[in-house]
Amino acid sequence: MSLTVRKWLMRSVLLVVLALAAQVAVDTCAIKVEVTEVNLAGLPEALDGYRILQISDFHGRRFARDGSVAKKILAAKPDIIVLTGDYVNRETADIYNLYPLLEVMTSVAPVYAVSGNHDHWTNWRMIAGALRVAGVEVLENRHVMLRKNGRTLVLAGVNDPYSGHADLASALPQTATGPVILLAHAPTWFESSSLYGSVPALAENRALLEKVALTLTGHTHGGQIKIPFIGPLTTASGRLFPKTHIEGLLREQNGWLYISRGIGQTGILPVRFLSRAEISLIILRSAQ
Repeated sequence: MSLTVRKWLMRSVLLVVLALAAQVAVDTCAIKVEVTEVNLAGLPEALDGYRILQISDFHGRRFARDGSVAKKILAAKPDIIVLTGDYVNRETADIYNLYPLLEVMTSVAPVYAVSGNHDHWTNWRMIAGALRVAGVEVLENRHVMLRKNGRTLVLAGVNDPYSGHADLASALPQTATGPVILLAHAPTWFESSSLYGSVPALAENRALLEKVALTLTGHTHGGQIKIPFIGPLTTASGRLFPKTHIEGLLREQNGWLYISRGIGQTGILPVRFLSRAEISLIILRSAQ
């Protein structure tokens, strides 16, 4: 091999390495606001345009009160903000990394939260208490009524289904006068079985999920690291080479499921590749 060819190859390899490093940095650090409009059957016209800002899977990541994420939250102008779990990674004290950002959130709109598997693996009781002190309403297998322009939405929240703490029957109302929005950390009920125990919903849960117009989840990190032309090797649910229930908006039963990629990451390599960190802005539309 000539010296010229060798230099060309070395430069080409260096350019590829630099490009990959740049992509990792962008996907891990530069959080994208994903805007998704969802048509809901039965949504009153008075609630058309209702804005839900979803943030998931913090994993102890620290954000400044005047940083770019805070500015994105302010710019979104949400009616409510929902947090779908995994506030910490391995230490309960990680929850306090969120306080500067929670201060911004609670100044913008009412904030509601449910638990994730990492929260239960550490100390969910203390984490939930810290969230409440910060002004967040924690939904532990229960629901609240949201009212705007004289009309009503039901917002239900379950403890993490992936780690087996969810009680869907307690969370959902027996009857509802408006669409039901469900917060659940993981899309476990909609996934096929996995190495780590995610199992399809039992018949009674399937029946209950028929009442839900939109389920908002996270947990998967969108695969976190994707291989070109192959996709993610796995998700946080433990499915190998998953083809479905990775990210985004999906039709499920009588309603919709949205899976956020979240804004934090875990694992031996706590970075992202081709699965950019996200904040999700869900805009509800009346189905005509």
